[in-house]
Amino acid sequence: MSRSPVSLKRLLFTPGAKEVVYTRKGGHGSPEPEDDEKIDAEEFVARVLVQIPDPRRHLVRYYGAYSNRARGQRRKAEERLQAHASSETSPEPVPTPPERAALRRRWANLIRRVYEVDPLVCTRCGSEMRVVSFITDPRVVKRIVDHLRKRDRPARPPPPRVPQPVASPV
Repeated sequence: MSRSPVSLKRLLFTPGAKEVVYTRKGGHGSPEPEDDEKIDAEEFVARVLVQIPDPRRHLVRYYGAYSNRARGQRRKAEERLQAHASSETSPEPVPTPPERAALRRRWANLIRRVYEVDPLVCTRCGSEMRVVSFITDPRVVKRIVDHLRKRDRPARPPPPRVPQPVASPV
């Protein structure tokens, strides 16, 4: 049994007696035990047997985010969002320029914290740069990165000098 339905510390049974004395635990307000409850022995066994599940029947209770109620609420919220999105004919709202600037600063602050480098400062001249666009297409990103790798390769050195024969004065 993974979790006993009855605490043996609170149970008092005398062999041959027809009663079981069970001390209930106090509530949140009173930590002291409440009055003892005297129960007929057969009634007590019946109450305990109700707690034991039928064979091959799993009684797993989920709490919090995994509970049926929470999952049902999430499913209803998703359905409402889908219904609202399908009924909506206007495109997504475009953020105003101040909102866009705030988003850019937040992005730059995250990069600055993680890599300890300011992404909006030019490495050559030190002046402030601004974001022109975001490239999200993986093929375009790959082409740009490949081009930068080719450009960063050192230039081929000049051919070695071959000594020219010197003409002797005659």
